[in-house]
Amino acid sequence: MGREYFLAETLAAADEAVVALHQQLHLSDKYIHVISNDSDGLEQHHLHSANLIHKSDLVRGIELGLLVGLVVSLFCFCIVTFGAPFWVMSDSLKGFVFLTAILGPLFVGGSVGAFIGLHHENYKINRFHLDLQLGHHLILVDSDQLEPIKQVLASIPVIDEGVGSTLILPFDEQTIIYKADYFQAAA
Repeated sequence: MGREYFLAETLAAADEAVVALHQQLHLSDKYIHVISNDSDGLEQHHLHSANLIHKSDLVRGIELGLLVGLVVSLFCFCIVTFGAPFWVMSDSLKGFVFLTAILGPLFVGGSVGAFIGLHHENYKINRFHLDLQLGHHLILVDSDQLEPIKQVLASIPVIDEGVGSTLILPFDEQTIIYKADYFQAAA
């Protein structure tokens, strides 16, 4: 599924865009999210605010943490496997040590990755950071029909900022197709 990014200077323009998508393309709120620093304004306009997964790098942090945990887990498994024949303990305790050596690093890696990801802005919306600080509003539209969305929103005062994917991959660079930066060109 693709994700189209649109910037609106006002919440009224964002509201107009969302209403047009509802009425003309029958897109539901679960496919349209708005990121804004004005949470009260989002509620007044009845706009669907983006959730934590859209705003932070939580999922990507967990993925990276689990990958690091997997590498450490494999290392610990090798150490435990070569050392286990020399241990003087019961088989059930050895099984517990094996399980801990495998699952412990995975759990710690995933937890640390989640914590770090929560404190970072989502890498896909990072390029809109300055625009959001200036008071603009970012509209995320998830759909497989991106061309009709562009046609519907062509007459509305929102700026098409490119297409991306809804998939969050651990080593993915920012793969958005850039459009002309309207706000910098207007300044």
